[in-house]
Amino acid sequence: MINRRTTSALVLSLVAASSGCGESQEGYVDFDSTKPTPTQQQPEASARNTQPATTEAPAVTPASAASEAETSRVQQAIAESATQPAVPVTPPVLTSAHSGLQGPADVPVVENSVAGETRKIELLIPEKRLRKERGTSAVRVSFDDIDLLKVLNMEPVPVNAVEYFPEWLKALDGKPVRIRGYMYPTFESTGLKSFAFVRDTGICCFQRKPKIYDIIGIAMAEGVTADYMELRPFDVEGIFHIDPQVDANDLSRLYHIDNARVLE
Repeated sequence: MINRRTTSALVLSLVAASSGCGESQEGYVDFDSTKPTPTQQQPEASARNTQPATTEAPAVTPASAASEAETSRVQQAIAESATQPAVPVTPPVLTSAHSGLQGPADVPVVENSVAGETRKIELLIPEKRLRKERGTSAVRVSFDDIDLLKVLNMEPVPVNAVEYFPEWLKALDGKPVRIRGYMYPTFESTGLKSFAFVRDTGICCFQRKPKIYDIIGIAMAEGVTADYMELRPFDVEGIFHIDPQVDANDLSRLYHIDNARVLE
């Protein structure tokens, strides 16, 4: 009798084990690959089983724990680098041998503000005749001709300054011009493809900050370069452009000349 009971108990336990009671593969994670494995489902067994299955916690080996920690560290580093603000690039500062003052090379810092009362904009030079240079289609202009304080009594210069330009000044846009000025200090001494062109040596020696109309960006013609000329006036000839650019609600550029060549 005892043997029959023992045998029946053994048979029942084997049947329960074969039906999957007490064991489950759901939720298992392979930490070596950090990817969940497909869930092994048994529809028929699940329908018959009315008791909740027990899930055993996966064993974590030292190797898998190290892999998980390394993955977490890399993901955190990527997230931190994505949220960090970009570091602005500041132009190196040069010291003038003539005045002892300092300023950034290549790009002058524009002074477009005024300490006193803002001037009322009014057209002071409604008409102007510009003469052509001999042997070229370029017209001779000066920094006085594009000085908005002299032309429009404009101080400071607003971002919509071009709306106030007289027709003779607007007509210079896209036309060949020849203008005389000075080269702003550069990093390179030879082979220049572009540079800042300014009206006087006070700007070159960092004695004062220029106004937006005191600077012309120069882009040399294809295959043509220039050498740095310190405190020496020279002519630039090329296509003049009125091309205002706004940076942080203020003008960062107003004029530039492309397809340029230097005439000493």
